[in-house]
Amino acid sequence: MAFPSFCVLPPEILLIIFHDTCDDDGTTARSLASVSRTFRWLALPLVYRVVAVHSLGQVSSLIECFEHEPGCASLVEHIFVADQRLVLDCLAFENVLHTLWRHVGSTVQTLALHVNSRDEDVSKVFQTVFDASFPRLTDLTLCGEHPIPTSPLAFPALQRFHSAGLTRRNTASCFAPLTLSCPELSHIRVSMATERNITFAVAAAFGLPGARTDTERMCLDPVPLPENERREEAETHIPFPTLPRGLVSMVVKPAAPPMALFPGGTSMFYNQYFKQLEDLVLACPPGKVFLLPAFKRALWDVESYNITEAKRDWVEVIRGRPGAWTRVPA
Repeated sequence: MAFPSFCVLPPEILLIIFHDTCDDDGTTARSLASVSRTFRWLALPLVYRVVAVHSLGQVSSLIECFEHEPGCASLVEHIFVADQRLVLDCLAFENVLHTLWRHVGSTVQTLALHVNSRDEDVSKVFQTVFDASFPRLTDLTLCGEHPIPTSPLAFPALQRFHSAGLTRRNTASCFAPLTLSCPELSHIRVSMATERNITFAVAAAFGLPGARTDTERMCLDPVPLPENERREEAETHIPFPTLPRGLVSMVVKPAAPPMALFPGGTSMFYNQYFKQLEDLVLACPPGKVFLLPAFKRALWDVESYNITEAKRDWVEVIRGRPGAWTRVPA
């Protein structure tokens, strides 16, 4: 048996081995903790260092653990929250996430929230992230129908932002609030779910010659004005798109083509949409904007940035790799 000889190692050596071994979504740390009391005592910080929960029920159970063992919440550095159900109790999910962020917000460094529901209220689930304070958060991924930030964000250390799966809003509308609130932001990725045009907004944000800056062309979303600035004739405004001065790269993965009328065919509008993205890359400052291959379609089966890919990229970032921000397609 391997365990008896392994268990006689000094705790300091075991800790080094555990740290090198536990580089996944927390599964290895939980397995080690179940071996013996000694292993559980040594592995406990690693059990909570990386946490992945995949349903509303699992989030609720995690909160119960934090309430029974308050010190464990402060150990969480990386968290992945997902729910793949199309029908979701959005109010219940919203409430538990508010509670979860209060427990772990001060220590979390990477956060991914993946929610498949298309319910109108699902945006409130994502809004819990924007409402919370994450002083150490460096990496944020939102997959689903998230809202546009409408008030200052408490993400002072955020470096990488990834938006995936938006169909109702233009991700480019996030540029201005993120730039304003996140001075360290350097990497942006957009995994597109529709052919909603981002090219004019990106061109305007980079100040490219001849860029169209009228709001209708940029297709940006209006956001509520602050209470003290509202007037009878206007309660919303459209912030001009801006990008951080320290932007290193923007990675765009285009939406899949619509259903073809005949094999191998694509619509004129899709071809135009893709051509605009290709031209945008060439017009932007060298090395700033990268275009990944578009999501694929096979009849009704449409590729998307799914939970498997999101989790893989999240783990890659924890391991110190580029994850979703790689410029080379997987």
